[in-house]
This record gives sequence, structure tokens and C-alpha cells, in this order.
Amino acid sequence: MIKVLASGSTGNCYLLETEKEILILEAGINIKKIKEGLNFDLNKVVGCLITHEHKDHSKSVKEVLRCGIDVYMSEGTLNGINLDFDYSHRIPYLLEHNSIAKIGEFTVIPFNAQHDVNEPLGFLIYHPELGKVLFLTDSFYVKNRFNNVDHILIECNYSEDVLSELPAWRARTLKSHMSLETLKETLSCWDLTGTKDITLIHISHDNGDPERFQKEIQELTGIKTYIGESGLIIK
Repeated sequence: MIKVLASGSTGNCYLLETEKEILILEAGINIKKIKEGLNFDLNKVVGCLITHEHKDHSKSVKEVLRCGIDVYMSEGTLNGINLDFDYSHRIPYLLEHNSIAKIGEFTVIPFNAQHDVNEPLGFLIYHPELGKVLFLTDSFYVKNRFNNVDHILIECNYSEDVLSELPAWRARTLKSHMSLETLKETLSCWDLTGTKDITLIHISHDNGDPERFQKEIQELTGIKTYIGESGLIIK
């Protein structure tokens, strides 16, 4: 199953859970909240993936490491987090090109994201129980084409029709995130045969319209579309 513990600029954390294993995606919320989402049982956790160093995605990396959990990220992301203690034995790098990580029964293929940081990543994840899961956030577009993915968790941060109402500096900031329009164009290029669901994540609190985004993506794709909000569980 897929669980959303938090999504948005105040913090991000998601769980991919199978019968025997859990993979954490992002650690951008308080460690207590992460433990609550795990029912205070860390025994099934096989690892944690971090897309980039911004605090709403990496806030609790140190605490996750201290729990004895390996945290996977790019070298650029690690440099951006700038840990003040040595847990290098628990931080396997995810390289941008031609790297595959085996984390328990999860197979993780990282790919380049397009954000205003050094070496941000998205992830294509496979597990025999879940199938293929695409995870992409904080990326204003995606170069790769993904076909026949079972579950898609992808950013839909804002709609471009709000940009004219914003100060120039804010508009530039928004261009480091994916718009509704870009997402629609992107999904239209993919073969969504077999895709079971699409979850819209990291929706802007001020400039996003969750109900509109959900409606338009579901109408475009014909696929069940969810708003990625705290408490969402997809089985």
C-alpha cells in the first residue's frame, strides 16, 4: 500500500508498505510523526529515499539515520544537507546515471529531476507486491518518458494562470515546480496502460487548487486520481 504522511511545502513524507517491508520516501517532517506513521515499529523499514536537501524533504534525515535506517540520496544532496556527524556507512549514494539500488525487495532507479538545487532526483521503484511506482516531486518538468507504471505519485504544484498575479520573484520560484499544465502535457506523452492510480503531491497551499487539479487530471487520463494529503492510503 501507499501512505501519505505529509505533502506540501511544510513537509513531505510517504510510505511504500508491503507485507514485510516499508520504504520511506522523504523525511521532511518531525521524526515523531514519521514514527507515528510507522505505528512506532521500525522493524519493517528497509530504507529511506531523499530527493533533495530542502528542509521540507530532509528535515529528519539525522534522526532517521540515528534509528539505524539507511538513507539513499545523491552526493549533491548529502553535501547540501551538510550533516555534522559521520553516518557515511548508512548513506549509499544514488547516482544520476546508470545506477540501480536494491533495498530489500525494492528496486530503485534514480533519474534527474529539474529543481533549483544540486543533483535532485526522482525515483522509479519496483516491488513484486506493488509493481512499478513513479515518485517525482519538486521538478518543473521531466525529461524521461515513463510507460506502464502501476502507481504515479507526482507533483502538481500550481496552475500557470496564477502567475500573472504574483510578484516576479515568486513567479521565478514557482518555475522550479511542476505546473498543472506541464503535468497534463507530460502525462499525455506517456503510455498509461495498466496505470491504476495517480496521486498529486506537493500542491501549493497558496497557488494550488486540489479539487480542480484532481478533476482535470482524472478527466484527461481516465485514471483514478487522488489528492496527496495527510492520511491518504492507497491499497
